[in-house]
Order: sequence, then structure tokens, then C-alpha cells
Amino acid sequence: MNRISSLLILLSILFLGFVSCAKQGFPSGGPKDETPPVPLSATPPSGTTNFNSSEFFIEFDEYVNIKDADNNVIISPVLSHKPEYKTKGHGILVKIKDTLQPSTTYLFQFKNAIVDYNEGNPLPSYEYVFSTGSSIDSMTIRGQVLDAFSRTASSEPVTVLAYHQSQLSDSIGDSIVAKERPMYMTRCDKDGSFALNHLRTGKYLLLAIEDGDKNMRLGNNEPVAFLDSLVTAVKMLPPPDTSAHDSTTRDTTALDSLNLTHDSLRHPADSVVHDSTHQTPQILLLMSHEKKEVQHISKSSFLSKGRIEIITQVPLSPNYSLRHLTRDTTEPQVQLYHKRCTKGDTLNVWIGQKNCDSITLLLKDTTGLNDTLTLKYRKSKGNKASGLSNMRSLKSQPPIIRSLVSASHHYFDTLWLAFENPIEGICKPWLADSSALDTAVHILVLSDSSTSQCGIKLLPDSSLAPAMGLKAFLPFNGKPGEKYQFSIPAELFYDIWLNKSDSLKFTTELTKVENYGNIFLTLLPDSTQPDLSFPRLIIQLINEKGDMVQQQVVTSPSKISFLHLKGGKYSFRAIFDRDGNSLWSPGNYWLHRQPEEIIKFEKVLELRENWDMEEKWLIKKTVN
Repeated sequence: MNRISSLLILLSILFLGFVSCAKQGFPSGGPKDETPPVPLSATPPSGTTNFNSSEFFIEFDEYVNIKDADNNVIISPVLSHKPEYKTKGHGILVKIKDTLQPSTTYLFQFKNAIVDYNEGNPLPSYEYVFSTGSSIDSMTIRGQVLDAFSRTASSEPVTVLAYHQSQLSDSIGDSIVAKERPMYMTRCDKDGSFALNHLRTGKYLLLAIEDGDKNMRLGNNEPVAFLDSLVTAVKMLPPPDTSAHDSTTRDTTALDSLNLTHDSLRHPADSVVHDSTHQTPQILLLMSHEKKEVQHISKSSFLSKGRIEIITQVPLSPNYSLRHLTRDTTEPQVQLYHKRCTKGDTLNVWIGQKNCDSITLLLKDTTGLNDTLTLKYRKSKGNKASGLSNMRSLKSQPPIIRSLVSASHHYFDTLWLAFENPIEGICKPWLADSSALDTAVHILVLSDSSTSQCGIKLLPDSSLAPAMGLKAFLPFNGKPGEKYQFSIPAELFYDIWLNKSDSLKFTTELTKVENYGNIFLTLLPDSTQPDLSFPRLIIQLINEKGDMVQQQVVTSPSKISFLHLKGGKYSFRAIFDRDGNSLWSPGNYWLHRQPEEIIKFEKVLELRENWDMEEKWLIKKTVN
């Protein structure tokens, strides 16, 4: 028994020692590993010439995985068949399925494609290069792609395409970017920077796209950045290192923006030439998106009897036409009243026959519409008109007059009212004495209960003819800081269906003058360019969130005012409005039109309430 007991005790001690060692070997805490894999070597080595293998192997310092190789491994020149990628030990084996072209340099760019096995930490960039000829191509084009409006890098993947001059011909011209894949390509880093390395000598047609369909071509409605002329590749500096480890090194030279000409890409002799110095020059590509949508009617329906809503994909032009189509020659035409919404893609239609529940309309427009609509009114569940569950029936109730004035109203703003249906005219008792409308509104000053009167004015709207309009205002100049109650009597106006307006009562408090500040900005001409006329500019005041608060269009050096501003931080941006449409216009590759240039004011202004600020801005013009 003693020997057995001793043996059991010895086994217990050994077991406890094993558990203790196990705990020491596998700690439960500690910092998370965030180090990406480190490449150690490649077989054959990166930089190999006269490459005649069908595969290569890259070894790392730990176990790795390959992540979404189809999208994260970029190969130039583009291969017809995708390679096969396998993990093997501490490395990645790449099997090439294509017949390689003779005397050609191939570059495999791994963009976050290689991750470590345990934590998934990605290696941001790794390049493997080889040549089937006796030398490695060593030219480069480097640069950065930024959003043309915000001057920030895109949050979406951006692909840079480079077409060698040998790919261009008179028969294809600019359309090659939509018809053929490029000879070289790469993807931008998070900051928008890119490097097209190991290019052959020559000039390139260069553009950057958000390649949503991943076909390596410029497609419809894809954001694009491009240069107006061909780019000459320069020597890679420093010379490329053939070791696998050093091939991950990234050039971080400063960005130099080139002065670009606006010559047609149809003339390859016109190019942007880089001066080869101790630093590789870089170019700036500005990306924009001119969205092209095909015009069509996306929705049309009766909101209630006598009222229709038509929604179009693209805003209608001011010259659209809408008319009633009769089913036979004896059927009378119905009067239509229609009004586009402010946003431009919704058309509200009122029918002169208020109980109308079916109609055929013809809508035409220069945007491409020529559609016939046959509509019937249908009640939704609960016997309520579709889309107007909370609105009173237009058949049985007078037109709703409502206030557009909030409880706290800017003292300098107009007091607006709105009607649900177009107003046809003034009711007879008021029409007989037109001056009565000038005192129709009763005003109560809530601070001292004093009273006064003001008028009510309809805002004519020619687009609703022969109706008068949908809005009215009160010509009242109140005291800043005072609180008022407005009472509007019933039966002032009648609508297109002869319903009389109802009464309305609302209360508002006018804000105080001292709640606002003002900024006065003086625009100065560029005396270094006296031969250039002052450009047409859109000057926008921007708040600290980057939102546009106010804007003004100027065509000459002047002092402009931005009034009634809340306290806060502000700045300015100026848009060179070259097309004169008072909007920022994006670029268009097919028209060889660059996005309109934007410059930003160098200061951030901190405005206090009840304060005026004076600033000057020297506008430096660009040469078109």
C-alpha cells in the first residue's frame, strides 16, 4: 500500500506541474497581434528576367491566407485567365494559367490580399514582378486621385487605368476606355495615392474610375477622373529592388500638381511630360460623377378624386406640356392645373372636375418624355384616398389654408401661408371692397394684448394659370423679440372647385436682431494676371459641418454680404462657374470637360452673435 500511495502522490505532483506549465504557455490575456505578415523570400525571386515558369511562391514569417484574390490581386498586363492561388506552409503559391507574352514585364500587385492566419491582419501592398524577356520595364506614373468637389479620397475602391500609346488609334480614339481593357492598372490606397510601376517606355492615356461592374472599362454612370493629354512615364527612382521583402517599400514623395492643358486626347503628340529628377513627380486626378439617367415616369396615381401626382426619374424642363386626351370627339376637354415641386421631379396635377376619378393624360418634355397615362382612382383600405390618409377629403371640405411659420420665426423672413389646392379668386364680400383685404388679418401682441391689422397677399403663379396660386404672405413688419398671434378669417378665397377657404390662427415669436452676425467679404482680382478677365464665381459660405449656408454669384471684384448668420465657424469656397449655370458642374470624359475648379478660403472664421466681420480674398484665376 505504501508503494502504491507513493506512486499516486508522484503522479499527482507531475500532473499539477503539467497543468502549471500549460497555463504558463497559453496566457489568456495580452495585447492583440496587429502586425501584418512579413515577406521573407520569393521563388523565383521578384525581378527575375527570362521567366519561364508557370508558378511562383512567396514565403512569409507566419501562416497566411489569401483574401478575395479576384478583386485584391491586380495584374498588369491583364491576363485572359485568372491565376490559381493556394496557401502552402508559410506562403502563397500562384499558378499562372495563361500563355505569357514574350519580352513582357508582368506585375502582380497584392492589395490587402495577403492576411495572417490567426488575426487576419492584411499586408497593405506587395508587388511581385518578372519579365519573360531580358530586362524589367522600369518606368512609372505616380499620383493621387481626389474627389473634385471635396478634395478628399473616395471611400469606394478607385482603379487607375493606363492605356499605352500603342493601344490608341484613329479608328478607336477616346472610346478605347469603354471598349478595351487597359495594358496597365492599379488601385488607389486609402489616401487616394497610386503608383503604376514597371511600365514600358512611352506615353499613356490615363484615367481613374470607380469600377462598379469590375470590367476594367469606363461604364455608364461610373465616376471618372482623367487628364486632357497623354502622360509620359518616367524612370522609377530609386531603382527597383529585386528582393521580395524590399518590394513592399512605398515611395512617399510629396504630391506636385501639374498644370494641365486642355488639348484633345485625339492628338497623342500633346502630352504632359514629367521632368526626371531625384524625386518622381506626381499628378493629381480629380474625380467627379455626371450621372446620366434615362427620363421616365416612375410613379403616377390619384392622391384623391380630382388630384394626381406624377413622379419622373429626371426633373422636367420648364417647357414640359400636359394635356387631357378625350376618348371621343364629343367629350369636352377638362381644365388641368399643374405645378412642379421645388425638387423638380414631382408634378402635382389638379383636375377642373373635382369628382374626376379616371382620366387619360399626355405628358411631353424635352427631357425625352412622350407618355400617355390612363389613371383610375382607387380607395385604399379604410376608405381613405391612397397617399392621403391624414388629409381631409377634397370633395367635401374647403381648401386647407396652413401656416408655414414656425413657433420661432426669423424677424427678417416673410410670413408665408400655403393652400392645398390652387386658388381661383377672391370671395365676393372681399372682392367688392378690395381695400378690406389690406386689414383682413387680426394681430394680437401677446406681451401687452394690443391689437392691429395687416393684409394678406396672394403670390401669383403663372404656371398654374388660369388659377392664381398656391401661396400667400402677410406683409407685416413686427418688432424683433415680440410674440404675436395672427387670426385669418374664413371665406377670403375660393379654389378651382369653388370651395371657400377656412379660418386660420397661429402664434409665433420673432427672433432678436442680436441673435445674428454678419460677414462682409471683399473679392480682390489677381494683379499677377492682368490680361485675364475676372471669372464668373459662385461664392459659397460653408459652416463647420461642410454644409452650404448661403451663396452668391459674382462676375467682377466686389464686396458681398452674408447676413443674419448664427454664431459659429464658417469658411468660403469659390466655384469657377465656366458654363454659367450657377451650379457646380462635374467633368465629362466624352466631352473632354474637366470638373469646374473649386478653391477654398484659407481661413476658418469664428463668428459671434451680434458681430460683424470683414474679410478679403485674393482670387487667383486659372487659364482655360
